[in-house]
Amino acid sequence: MTELELISGKPKIFAISSDEESLSLLKEFVEDYDYEYSGSAFVKEDVFDKLDKISPNLIFLDTEVENIDLEELAGDLELFNVPIILIVGALFDETIDRLLTKNPYGFLLKPLEDGEVQRSMAVAIKKHEQNIINVKTAQAKIKEKSTELVIEKSDSSFLLILCIALIIMAILTRNATWLQWVLLIPSLTMLFNSIISIKKMKPVVPYEEEDLPFVSIFIPAHNEENTIEATVKSVCESEYYKNDKPNYEVIVINDGSTDSTGEILAEIKKDLPQLKIVTRHPPRSGKGKGFVLNDALTLSQGEIIGVFDADTQIKTDYLMTIMQYLNGDIDGVQSRVKMFNRDENFLARMQHLEFASFGNTLIAKDNLGSTGFLGGNGQFVKKDAIIDCGRWDGFAVTEDLNLAIKIILQGGKIRYCGECAVYQEAVTNWRAFFRQRVRWAIGNFETLFVYFPQIIRAKIPLLKKFNILEHISFYSFNLLIFFGFVVTIINAASWFIFHGPTIIRMEAPFLVGFLSVIAFFPGIILALSRDKPTIQELIKDIVKYYIYCFHLIPLFFMTMKTMMTRKERRWSKTEHKGGKK
Repeated sequence: MTELELISGKPKIFAISSDEESLSLLKEFVEDYDYEYSGSAFVKEDVFDKLDKISPNLIFLDTEVENIDLEELAGDLELFNVPIILIVGALFDETIDRLLTKNPYGFLLKPLEDGEVQRSMAVAIKKHEQNIINVKTAQAKIKEKSTELVIEKSDSSFLLILCIALIIMAILTRNATWLQWVLLIPSLTMLFNSIISIKKMKPVVPYEEEDLPFVSIFIPAHNEENTIEATVKSVCESEYYKNDKPNYEVIVINDGSTDSTGEILAEIKKDLPQLKIVTRHPPRSGKGKGFVLNDALTLSQGEIIGVFDADTQIKTDYLMTIMQYLNGDIDGVQSRVKMFNRDENFLARMQHLEFASFGNTLIAKDNLGSTGFLGGNGQFVKKDAIIDCGRWDGFAVTEDLNLAIKIILQGGKIRYCGECAVYQEAVTNWRAFFRQRVRWAIGNFETLFVYFPQIIRAKIPLLKKFNILEHISFYSFNLLIFFGFVVTIINAASWFIFHGPTIIRMEAPFLVGFLSVIAFFPGIILALSRDKPTIQELIKDIVKYYIYCFHLIPLFFMTMKTMMTRKERRWSKTEHKGGKK
């Protein structure tokens, strides 16, 4: 029995018609199907009076009923939230055409036939049940996210006030010894990851050709006319074959683009048989990347799901290389990310170094039991793992990090592949850069504040818990870390220039202070050395990257302000210009 039958016995069917012959047939067909025929009416006042008393589960509306304004009646019936099936005579006029555009649950043509009536009833009631469930689920989700937003605001306020209070206290007392001990935790973590990253990664066990999984590659696209053609062509040139045929599909989700993205996709599709295009229109479009990916997931055929940004470039052997990492009990893999326009300016170069450093950290996490994390570009996950953890969270600002956390909390494993890389476009101006990084930081804080209790309670090894918390709390320490750097620089300047006393005392044992100062450097040195630079290039990049990292101080304040003042979670897209490659 369905949910409606459990609540009210048999579903109740009501008819609005003055056609005695049709009503007689309808009553016979309804009762033959073991539903309850609850009567009929054809005068507007009687219709609403009976609807109030009966509370039917389905209404049949005869479009030939006399002396009633059908469009007005249909509008009034919407207040009852009951599915409606139209019964149409031989003539289709403009009124009926307009009624059909109001999305009734179906229509039947006279003369009525038992099979068609019964099938329409069953489908309409089942569909309405599902719609009610979907609405309730959406309402519950919105309520849940509203609660999370309140938690995020209060936690952000507390964190900001705490950090500022500690810094003011250190300045007023001219003593920041406590800061050395606090910073020892991330410092030791950075050093530990650097050491672990030296270890050779666990080798992969290649698939046999006949076992190569079919891959569905998703490319979300909103106003991507500058890059979408190059991206799609690059991906579709992949040499990933099974039985001499492409063993992958490319699904581009055109999410409400208002530029020429749609026209470009339609044109290049003629020569790319593995390309599929899904177009989302307002009001469904523009709600967030997670919703876009979930739509594509429903349509996909692959055992493995890959996600690329719309500015991606890859080499032809990329798919064949990264797929091997998913053989066995691995749920996901993240590839290395490089910037194809890294030589465009200082900011682009620093983002390239930043991703190299992040990749080095992921090597360490791979060596610590496959506890890596997914990035937005170049991530590949088994479809079953995505479905088992509830798919992507459409409300999450960083849906990739959210998915990775859910997979790991369920005991899943995520690896890192440094053998191949996705090339993407670095942001080249500071305004757009900070907009992007605020979104990333908010995503980390969202995950930290919302998932912290679940991480603590999760039945996973303690080391995995620490790896998760260390990763998602990165931005939380930023202000204190760089306050420590500033204090160190001020004290050093006072000693060298004025030969005077220490401005702000840091009296922890020498080893504690030393570790906090040097912890930053081993990881970035190892990351940069993997590209085999000259000594001069290495030193220049280290100095530049050290200076670049001070952007984390204004970023911290910008993120806190946004989190405390925003009224809803909103996904902010990075604009792709198609810079030089």
